[in-house]
Amino acid sequence: MTTQSKKILIVEDNKLLQQVYFDKLVKDGFVVLQAFTGQQGLALATNYNPDLIILDVMLPGGLNGFDVLSQLRANLSFKHTPIIMMTDLREEKKTAESIGASDYIIKDENQIDETIAKIKSYLNPDLAEKIKKILE
Repeated sequence: MTTQSKKILIVEDNKLLQQVYFDKLVKDGFVVLQAFTGQQGLALATNYNPDLIILDVMLPGGLNGFDVLSQLRANLSFKHTPIIMMTDLREEKKTAESIGASDYIIKDENQIDETIAKIKSYLNPDLAEKIKKILE
């Protein structure tokens, strides 16, 4: 599967942050789906089966990121889909991991380019392993 056919779903209510990630990922050749609420995120995930999901914890509309994560992990279609929680909440990492988050990123502790690199590593684990070996 080429980068161009990889689909990423971003579930984030901060429109500016959502747009920054959208622009960078589209520029890198990904198909990017955008949701601003948990309900929209679940609908897009089940209808389009993205290769990776970026999920905020604090979302409007009745479903928070943990609710969405729980529902996605309960669906066999998303058992192995990387789901990266991206949030301002430092103290919820263990909760996210116990529900099944693949990773937990604190927004203000990570540069956007670092987060993009992490996203790419989940979508191309062979390349990530090669880079790690080169850097050792």
